[in-house]
Amino acid sequence: MQFSKSVPTTILSSLVLITSLGAKAQDTDQQGWYLKPTLALSQMSDQTVNTTGVGALDGSGNAALSSGFASGLVLGYDYGSRWSAELGWEYRSNGSEVSLADGQRFNDGNYASNTFFINALYGFAEGQFWQPYAGFGLSFIQEIDIDLETPAAELSYAGDGDTGFQIFAGVERELDARWSLLGEVRYTRFSGIELTGENTVGTMGGLDYTPLSLQLGVKFRF
Repeated sequence: MQFSKSVPTTILSSLVLITSLGAKAQDTDQQGWYLKPTLALSQMSDQTVNTTGVGALDGSGNAALSSGFASGLVLGYDYGSRWSAELGWEYRSNGSEVSLADGQRFNDGNYASNTFFINALYGFAEGQFWQPYAGFGLSFIQEIDIDLETPAAELSYAGDGDTGFQIFAGVERELDARWSLLGEVRYTRFSGIELTGENTVGTMGGLDYTPLSLQLGVKFRF
């Protein structure tokens, strides 16, 4: 995997903006950095695939997507004023069955991504035992691919550099001054993704990437 050069620059610029806005509202309570590893169940709707040079006939195919998983790591800063900013990474994979315009069918495969994101979070009941929160952010695809697997070979189509958004809501339960458990529902959306053959020819386009996640996490305050 190779990083798109524009992604780190965009992430850093956006994080600086969120930090500068949040700093204006901060107070002296519960400020500080935290680390948050996460695991999630991933669900995604089926996709229509427009293919060129894939199989014997160009046209419209279908990608039937099954449940999958996601894992990630977040570095965040709590301003102590109910607002937090986060910079994170996530890997996600959902199973796929792809049918092409010429009738070929690939019953094994996956639709996977490596993404980075920046988020702003607002806590509705800071300092309480149960703390609901909500947030939004921008997501950046470092790499996304769909693999079509056969007993003889694996065909891979990949892309990068797409920008999307995410919205989420969850609840945090404090265990002590440093540790918390979190549960969250998250929706992410990328549109108009184009994938090019990595070890084969052709392109697959017109794809959306719209995972819905049921996520669990552990939060550790420095």
